[in-house]
Amino acid sequence: MSVSEHWRALRQSLNASQPRQRWRARGLWWGALLLGLTLLHPQASLPNRVYDWFFVVDITQSMNVQDYQQGGKSVSRLQVAKQALRQTIARLPCGSRVALGLFTERNSLNIVRPVEVCSHYAALDQTIARLDWRMAWAADSFIAHGVYSALEQTPGLGKEMRLMVLTDGHQAPPANPKYMPAFAGKAGEVKGYLIGMGQPTPSPIPKLDEKDAVAGYWEQEEVQRFGNFGMAETLSVLAMEQGQHDRNAGHGAGSDLLSNAHLSGLDAANLQRLSSQTGLDYAALTQPSELPALATGMGLSAYRWADTDMRPWLAVPAIVLFCIYLILTFADSGLWMTASRLVRQVCGSVKPFLPSRFRLKE
Repeated sequence: MSVSEHWRALRQSLNASQPRQRWRARGLWWGALLLGLTLLHPQASLPNRVYDWFFVVDITQSMNVQDYQQGGKSVSRLQVAKQALRQTIARLPCGSRVALGLFTERNSLNIVRPVEVCSHYAALDQTIARLDWRMAWAADSFIAHGVYSALEQTPGLGKEMRLMVLTDGHQAPPANPKYMPAFAGKAGEVKGYLIGMGQPTPSPIPKLDEKDAVAGYWEQEEVQRFGNFGMAETLSVLAMEQGQHDRNAGHGAGSDLLSNAHLSGLDAANLQRLSSQTGLDYAALTQPSELPALATGMGLSAYRWADTDMRPWLAVPAIVLFCIYLILTFADSGLWMTASRLVRQVCGSVKPFLPSRFRLKE
């Protein structure tokens, strides 16, 4: 073979391999470019499914009852509520907005106005982590008033704002049914949840010192001394003179309403009653990881333009291009040929056992 024939054969070989070489180079460079762009954390404003939440946390003393178990240790209801909320805001997509509130006595107080969850994540996370029972401005716990108060505030925080109240439903002092407030709003107008905290079995309510160590527990006599504020049943003078009512006690001496007021358990019946009145859904929280799924339900979302993380949109094509590069690189190698032969053998051995509709036609 002459030199010219050798040169012609080499040129034909190069020309035949040029398309594959070009695609290999393009896949490598474009993959590297897309992967490099992901390091810049690009964002774009796109229509996105988001969630707006007004989270209200009960910080009354009953929330200090340690009736949750984590890693063999007892954990308070308030601590579990904070853990659940921190996990929830970490799961909310960018563009979602979160407001925070505290409940004690008769009111729910909005302490953080609605803020975007991604740009203010650190501040929200630290605020939730530092919520404390000492922030309570009164010792009473009229949960119905607190829920109604939160419902009144929610529409003013945003058009798509939802409400979630984390509470054990414990009423202190116990409420006289004749004096319970009526819900003046429209049931279902505000969507959201009443989240029940704690175990159904009542437990003693602890007294904590400045280091959050248990210094004792509330006794029945102590609770009865505080059981006469705003809940006394009005009786006639004749009834009082006949000894039917102790004018110095909220519900009468030895009242059944106060017999177990020094104990606290999840009052599911009370929360379910409030749920039916207000249209809020009720759910009992057994572990913190359950809350993010409730907060990101389909019926609670809204769509609006929001900053969207573009890294997944760049990383997936980059991975595909790198795979194409590897396939074109090793297509003629012995390893690739061996793998292809093995795949064909496996498919051939499985084929007789497949139903006829799954078999490829020869």
